[in-house]
Amino acid sequence: MLRFRHLRLRAVTRSTSYGADVPFTSGLNVVNAGNTSGKSTCLQSAIYALGLERALGPQLEVPLPYAMRERIHQNRDDDYEPVIESYVELELENGTGEAIVVRRDIVGGKDRRLIQCWNAPRLSRPNELGRQRDFFVHDPGAAQREDGFHNYLARFIGWDLPQVSRFDGTEGPLYLEAIFPMLFVEQKRGWSAIQGPFPTFLRIQDIARRVMEFLLDLDAGRIRRERAELRRNLTNLQQRWEDRQSLLKEKGGQLVRFRGIPGAPTAEFAHRPEADIDVFQDDEWQSISAVMQRNLDKVRELEARDIPTAESAASEAEERLTRVRVRADELVAAVETIRGEFRAQLEEHRAIEKRVAALEADLKTNQDALKLKRLGSNLGKAAGEHVCPTCHQSVSSELLPTITSLGMAIEENVAFVRSQLELYQATLDGSKERLEDYRARYYSAEQELRDRQQEIRGLRQALVQPALSPSRAVIEEIVRQQAFVDRLLSIQQFVDGLMDELRSIAAEWAVVQDRLKRLAADDLTPRDMEKVGDLQAAVQRHLARYGFKSFQPSEIRLSSDNFRPLMYTKEDEEIVEKEINFELSASDVIRLKWAYYLSMLSVSKRNHTNHCGLVIFDEPGQQEIETSSLHAFLDWSASNLSDDQQVIVATSEPRQSLDQVLAGTSANLISFSGFILQPLF
Repeated sequence: MLRFRHLRLRAVTRSTSYGADVPFTSGLNVVNAGNTSGKSTCLQSAIYALGLERALGPQLEVPLPYAMRERIHQNRDDDYEPVIESYVELELENGTGEAIVVRRDIVGGKDRRLIQCWNAPRLSRPNELGRQRDFFVHDPGAAQREDGFHNYLARFIGWDLPQVSRFDGTEGPLYLEAIFPMLFVEQKRGWSAIQGPFPTFLRIQDIARRVMEFLLDLDAGRIRRERAELRRNLTNLQQRWEDRQSLLKEKGGQLVRFRGIPGAPTAEFAHRPEADIDVFQDDEWQSISAVMQRNLDKVRELEARDIPTAESAASEAEERLTRVRVRADELVAAVETIRGEFRAQLEEHRAIEKRVAALEADLKTNQDALKLKRLGSNLGKAAGEHVCPTCHQSVSSELLPTITSLGMAIEENVAFVRSQLELYQATLDGSKERLEDYRARYYSAEQELRDRQQEIRGLRQALVQPALSPSRAVIEEIVRQQAFVDRLLSIQQFVDGLMDELRSIAAEWAVVQDRLKRLAADDLTPRDMEKVGDLQAAVQRHLARYGFKSFQPSEIRLSSDNFRPLMYTKEDEEIVEKEINFELSASDVIRLKWAYYLSMLSVSKRNHTNHCGLVIFDEPGQQEIETSSLHAFLDWSASNLSDDQQVIVATSEPRQSLDQVLAGTSANLISFSGFILQPLF
């Protein structure tokens, strides 16, 4: 809840202090004064005190007349005096009964971005001074940081502002400036639209729907926000998964390949996290465990034997040198063969990519043609009907080649191209896997070739070393085999550690996916439909009460996209939805605005909503509307509001007329005979 309790205006000149004090109560409050007397000044000053002037427009200029900014006089014929200092103070109350006073300077005082706040009703109870705290507005963070006033004001009202999407793809809070056009109808622009008008400079997507979803506390809004949050979580989990896979590739280098780890998290992986690590050795892929065991056995065998001298190991070194040279030659040939196969596969892969791109373009073309056909276009049919597509004259069939079979229809083309696209996409995925396999085999063979070349150099040096020295070839073989085993073991241990993290990511991904699938659709829930139906029925009742004439009130219904009023009529046995902006008379636009805003109060009495119970109308008697309609509007507001609701109206209706319509009600009539701002004596 938010309720105004007291408004204070002050404008100080060199010789005189001008001011006005306006007390408010629950229910209907009517500020009555003549034209250009300061009614709008009072209401706009309250909005200015709350730092919400951008709800009226994107400019940050003070939305107040010159009497509060530049010059002021007591009577219309008096000379003006320059305003040296001016400020506005507003006392507020929330649903818990807590009262605060906010002050904001206009000229001659502190920076306009500063709002001073006291936690006591020091306007209605001057003896209660309270503790002061300062806030800022119109700077980054005003709606989110601890010292931002709009963050404080939202919490004071009891609002938890949702995050909404902007047109640039980012997210931000549903700012108070976006909400208050549904609570405050400003005299100059406020009556130009049934909803709002909303500030478009905030760049909030579907701003009307977002505001209405929040004020009505619709489940659809919460579901959409929860779905967006879950999708962000999925994106983050996918990114974490890809980061871990990059670490795997970085750790494994080109030595091993990983199988069994999907490209994205899956529920199956969360239940059974398995991964195979293969090493390309002896011209085939083998499991890392088998390769490690074989090489480890070889190291142990070499270490168990006494290291022979160079002389005794010479014959074995020569035989080993011969075998290694043969293996090196085989590897050179294998590397060239794999390189050639890789190039051929790469060319095939690129050809498949081009085919996929062509099929995608073809599919779009056929889909567009199908759309045009369904819209009634005859283009594309002419050749089949022996009609020139340019001049639309008949074309003799002899001019056309003999056709023994009919071409496929557009619908069949779309289905055929789509099936071809799926086939080639699967082929492209297989091609990617083969490329990765060729790449891994190439680097493994190349690495083995380098190892064999290094071994050849070592064997040559071993054959020329002193006869009685330990065989260098045997020592290098032990070191080489042990280093290879250590590297594979390091990869295995790293993968084992990372598997736990991948399983955790996959398990979290499965939980998020489950929650996402359990969410209802973005459509309105039954509870939402009940609220919107209640709002629609209330609007229709108000329209009937105010003498709405452009249509039957029962023909006015609320749109399902942003809940704006539309006209529903029956034409040719079908219900037709029509916009009504240009169909209504000017006075009926005003009536519909009253009905819509007051209906929001009616709905909040019977349902749980986020509406704060405050609505302000600046000069509701627009467009020379009939007095009877205005009186019906005031009469309902005076008699049907609950204790936690407040309607504030500024009007220039004659005092006698207001006394008559408000007689016997608890409405608070605040009447001024001249300028509202008067000298303080």
